[in-house]
Amino acid sequence: MADYRRYQNYNYVDGNTVRKLNPAYEPQIERPQPKREPQRDPAKEAQIRRNRQKSNVIDFKYTLVVACACVLILASCVGYLKVQAQITSQKATISTLQTELDQLQNENVAKEEQLNSKVDLNEIYKKASSDLGMKYADSNHTILYESSDPDYVRQYQDIPDNK
Repeated sequence: MADYRRYQNYNYVDGNTVRKLNPAYEPQIERPQPKREPQRDPAKEAQIRRNRQKSNVIDFKYTLVVACACVLILASCVGYLKVQAQITSQKATISTLQTELDQLQNENVAKEEQLNSKVDLNEIYKKASSDLGMKYADSNHTILYESSDPDYVRQYQDIPDNK
């Protein structure tokens, strides 16, 4: 029974080799040594204790700074939420205006189609040619002239009388 406890950490080996019961070496288990604290000077320890007590004290300045920081953070959060609410309301307004614009554009297209369907081009031609005496332009009615600069045309300039 003692041998079993002694060798229970060894792994099982497959094959035809037999493990020796008494190995040539015994593994040494390393145990950590307890740490010894270095001896401190009592004067230094007293100074450390006083410094810790001073650092644990919350004074008025520290409290005021923390309170101001909390107020600033709270104000910025409230401002952020207001901006988010404005953006949401503006998006809703934009979507309603877009639907209204689409509706008006559809109405305009429908009215334009209605007006175009009422116009009869043959009737306009008859009225213009018979009642008003209008006719298509011939080559006699076209005036050609030479420009000094062929690449550039001034639209509102007078046309020269040269024929």
